[in-house]
Amino acid sequence: MTGTEDGSTVWRLATHAAYVESGERVVVLDLDHLDHPPYVFEGSAAQVWSSVDGDRSEAEIVAGLAEAFDAPADVVAHDVRSFIDQLRDLGLVVADGG
Repeated sequence: MTGTEDGSTVWRLATHAAYVESGERVVVLDLDHLDHPPYVFEGSAAQVWSSVDGDRSEAEIVAGLAEAFDAPADVVAHDVRSFIDQLRDLGLVVADGG
């Protein structure tokens, strides 16, 4: 697993990820792999995507989503970590400095 268990990792969008936000939906295109279909993120996934800005740490993203969804931070942390791992594996996000 990349990143730290304490949530201090700051993530940013990969430079080759183009996206359009529309309400509760984000559509992402990987410009390095145009043969892949676009990724569509809705609801909390769209909020995580929008929070990955190269400034906020993973812990700050978790805190913001926990507050927005009135959910326990430990539950949100697991879900955010899993989704960020998926985004990283797809090459759509990188740890800042990475």
